[in-house]
Amino acid sequence: MSSLARSTFATLLFLVNPARAVADCDLDELIGYTLATSKYVSGYIENNERKNGFEGCNYDRIIVFDDNTGLRCTSYSYTYAYHPKAYIFVNGSSIQACISGSIYNLGPL
Repeated sequence: MSSLARSTFATLLFLVNPARAVADCDLDELIGYTLATSKYVSGYIENNERKNGFEGCNYDRIIVFDDNTGLRCTSYSYTYAYHPKAYIFVNGSSIQACISGSIYNLGPL
């Protein structure tokens, strides 16, 4: 196999392997959950103030996505990232998201 063919094959393997996208999260915590969607985080709302970026979760903080939908944090964990991709998993009424290598417990607005 030529060098170009190996490179193309490796790129295709990366693009079609969805597990790589959330490999930074402990997937054992998501057993029983179904990947519902993925979205980019555009900011958050806390104390009636909208801010850009992602700074993890505080209880009742609303995580806002690019499509202007949101989910409410039901746990606390700090992580900073600008415009990270969120992978949202559901199991019944339970919602968890993998964002920047951490798993967050979320709920509806």
